[in-house]
Amino acid sequence: MVLDIRLGRVESMEIRHLRYFVAMAETGSLMKASERLHVAQPALSVHLANLEAELGTTLVIRSNRGIELTQDGIYLYERAINLLKYHQESINALKEHKATATRVVSIGMVSTMPALLVPALQRAVRTALPDVTLYISDAGSPALYEWLSEGRIDMVMLFNLAEIPELEVVPLFSEAFYVVGASHLSNGDCEIDFDRIVDLPLALPSNSATWRKALDEIAERRGMALNPVLETESMAALKALAMAGDCYTILPGPCILDEVRGGLYHARRIVNPELSGFMSVASLNSRPLGPVQKKVRDILVDVARQVCEAEEANAAAAALASVSRATPSTLLPSNEARYRRLRIA
Repeated sequence: MVLDIRLGRVESMEIRHLRYFVAMAETGSLMKASERLHVAQPALSVHLANLEAELGTTLVIRSNRGIELTQDGIYLYERAINLLKYHQESINALKEHKATATRVVSIGMVSTMPALLVPALQRAVRTALPDVTLYISDAGSPALYEWLSEGRIDMVMLFNLAEIPELEVVPLFSEAFYVVGASHLSNGDCEIDFDRIVDLPLALPSNSATWRKALDEIAERRGMALNPVLETESMAALKALAMAGDCYTILPGPCILDEVRGGLYHARRIVNPELSGFMSVASLNSRPLGPVQKKVRDILVDVARQVCEAEEANAAAAALASVSRATPSTLLPSNEARYRRLRIA
């Protein structure tokens, strides 16, 4: 079995403009289109403005009630949906042809997952399906959701997926989130109240990321606002900034467990309220998985369960060891040994 790890291809800007425009037209608002596409509203506004400038016409009229198509907008929408359908059918046909010839199964994962799951997944697939090639894409949640919608990948692993009819979702496990900073910034606390994180200098993903949206929603309900000093979709950048001590970030437990054990980070679990993300694997109902793809998904679910159980045991052992060394502030605390509870549908 060959393990092929690479980023997905970039679609043409014209197709992206049309796809975003169709989502705006069908939902009737930028906010709903943003939620459907997992793309920030300002980015949608830029795409719409660029499309209107390119065509030399006004396509939508904005108001407090949302957006309304102009006559030119209606004309474009009626043709765009057919064009996008043909574009998607062509991609699907090509992927099916390629998969038939090479038995390639593609999986998209958020940046925290490959290091945790891919080695065990590769071994399990090689044993059960030796003639299958895995294609692993590693990116942020918005890009992965976009690639799944466009048919570039067969399935994705994402946090806090919305329950929408377009997706077939299999829940995997929940992940607790931690405020992470350099080890020398440790004050010995194992937990931190949510209200206190708004005062910290934070580096966070953009508000198009699902768990960033969850943070913002909690803050808004409490009459607060998060004002990060930096936004990035790069997990490596978030971890580097936290390690350098320039600011703090918020990350799920699996992403930082090894560094916390090694004393590079200090992690405090967010409480009052507790913040956790639910990891699921999803595929499109409009493009059902084939027999081989379903077998790979089943293996992925099993591997996720086994890896999570092993990581729980490792976390418990690390916490016990920290008691004997009397340095609990440099490790995830013992009462957090079960920070992930597996839920297999």
